Amino acid sequence: MNDACKTSRLRMHANYERLADLTCASHERGRVFSGISDRDITLARLYSHALRAHVIGAFHATRTALRNVAVSNPLAQVQLLRADELLAALSNRAMDSVGHDVRALISTFHHYCTHIARTVDALDGACAAAPASELTRVRDRFVSHMEAITSENGIHLTQDTGAPEQGSFVVPSLGITIVPLVYGDHHSWNLAWLDGERSDVPYHLHHEGVEIHLGYNPMHGYTVLGEAKAELTEAYAMPIPPNTRHGYTNIGSQTHNVPFIFGSLTCGGWGVFLDVEPQPKPLDQLNTVPVLSHLLNGTVLLEREIEKAAQKFNCVRYALIPAEATDRNGIGGLELSVARVTPRGLELRPDRFCAASVVRGHGVVRMAGEERALSAHDHFGIPAGVVAAIHQTGPEPLVLLDAVLRSTRTDWQKK
Repeated sequence: MNDACKTSRLRMHANYERLADLTCASHERGRVFSGISDRDITLARLYSHALRAHVIGAFHATRTALRNVAVSNPLAQVQLLRADELLAALSNRAMDSVGHDVRALISTFHHYCTHIARTVDALDGACAAAPASELTRVRDRFVSHMEAITSENGIHLTQDTGAPEQGSFVVPSLGITIVPLVYGDHHSWNLAWLDGERSDVPYHLHHEGVEIHLGYNPMHGYTVLGEAKAELTEAYAMPIPPNTRHGYTNIGSQTHNVPFIFGSLTCGGWGVFLDVEPQPKPLDQLNTVPVLSHLLNGTVLLEREIEKAAQKFNCVRYALIPAEATDRNGIGGLELSVARVTPRGLELRPDRFCAASVVRGHGVVRMAGEERALSAHDHFGIPAGVVAAIHQTGPEPLVLLDAVLRSTRTDWQKK
């Protein structure tokens, strides 16, 4: 590995350290591919997708936090400028495809690995020159977020149970906190963490993106789609086409957070934070309809569907919301599926990046010769073409939701 990685104090799993050695050795020899296995490429893809979530996680939040720390020492200021530039370079990797071949290792992973190590080095230099307590806390939080990935075996799990400090994003036009969970090339699984008094999602739309909003019990509120609203008292999943008003208005004091999936073939899986147009409208001016009305575009009652899947005797996976429900104008459509996994196991080999969420039970997932234990609220990504072997390990049925982004238009429609 290069000097920056060698001197970095980041904790590294043996897999991460091996990949760092391989990519630096490849660069030193003119980027040759010898000695790089398919497993190495798969691990590089897994690490790269895990780090990509920090585009609106720690990469962005750390830049914001550093700008709020007053430092007068000239050397510290230079180091902070360097850290800011490195964090910007990490964020700018957002629209680059991770890829399926060796470039995932010697290009994408190499960029993340070296720039993160250099960022830590710059932050260490700033803290040494100006040992301010707040600056040290910002540095330590960034290191903690990175080590949550670099010290793992490559299979990264996130949870939708909180908003990590210096790891979330506040949407400027809406004022809500977004927690990134899983990030593919063109779609992402996130959490709207609503810890305010009303737990509302302000009404808005996306011109170049599609979504599926998810809600879990306990809950009581109105979901909004277009000119319609529906009262909710149980879990749901609502598909949202582009250019369509949507949001959530809470009723009562029950805090309700909203997991959601966003996708776009034209602006990337994080465009939700850039392609946002507020669409305020008084709730009483919207038409009240049943949750299963066609005006809610095929919304499903999620807990009922999860329970149906849990009752299956064998492994099974099927779509709850088809991609056609949201695909418009070449943007792509989100396909939401549910899977029942038994102790005998289920193998997934998605043809597109797949974001998965564990909603019930315990199990284990294996990819690239590695495994991680799974439990409810865990989220993970499966790169296209990678085999994920999933098994139930506890007495309760293991049930997962997963989402892929597909283009459903035929060639003649694209012309």
